[in-house]
Order: sequence, then C-alpha cells, then structure tokens
Amino acid sequence: MLKKMLRGKIQILPEIENWEESIRIGSKPLLEEKLIEQTYVDKMIEKVKKFGFYVVLTENVAMPHSRPEDGVNETGMSLLKVDNPVKFGDSNINLIFVLAAKDNNSHIDALTNLVELLNDEEKVEEVIKAKSEEEILNLI
Repeated sequence: MLKKMLRGKIQILPEIENWEESIRIGSKPLLEEKLIEQTYVDKMIEKVKKFGFYVVLTENVAMPHSRPEDGVNETGMSLLKVDNPVKFGDSNINLIFVLAAKDNNSHIDALTNLVELLNDEEKVEEVIKAKSEEEILNLI
C-alpha cells in the first residue's frame, strides 16, 4: 500500500533551506494531483509552529500532517528525500513523508507499511542513500 501511494510522488533533492520549505516542496505532488489544497500545506506549517516538532518520527524521518478538514480531498502520501539533512528542531531529517488522510481509517495500511520500514534501520539508511524513485520503491 505504501509503495502504491508513493509511486510518482517521490522527490529527491540535494538540500532544502529549512523545515518549512521541506513541507512546501514535499507537498507539491499531492497538490499537483489535487489530493490536497494549499490550505492543508499552510495548516501543517502552522501546527508545527504552534505545537513544536511532533511530526518527527525518528532521527531521520518526519511526517508532516494535519486534519482532514484542513484541505484533504483524497488520501495520499508523498516523500521528499534530501541528501543533506534539514533541521526539524534538534533533529536532522532526510526523509519527509507528507501524509494527507481524508478520514481516520483510509491511511492505516500505508502507515503500517511505513512503521515496518522505520523499524528496519538498515533499510532506512538505504532509502536515505538511494538515488532514484525506483530504488526507493524497491526498498519499500
């Protein structure tokens, strides 16, 4: 499920200026496919500013998200991989998974797959070193 959600929605960049920019850039594939509205991107940034870096899942991984009513049209996920980590508070983040869930259930299978991936530290390191979308998808 995770692989299916991410196909065509993976971006790889050498570096990003800051965490806000990483959320904006990471959201582009979801915006382009009209899975989310611009208000959703704005709300994700606003919530991190308000509540702190709750979106950091592990040392290298963040998952920005907000509420369905903040501008989600369809459930989806994108991945922005940055070669040089971007700071999310005190954490160095290479993988930014942007999650858009239209309800409380439609994203559970993809999240389960993501948790399985994150529990394999070697595989996470391989994803961080990957040079292409296809390489990343093969690792998932």
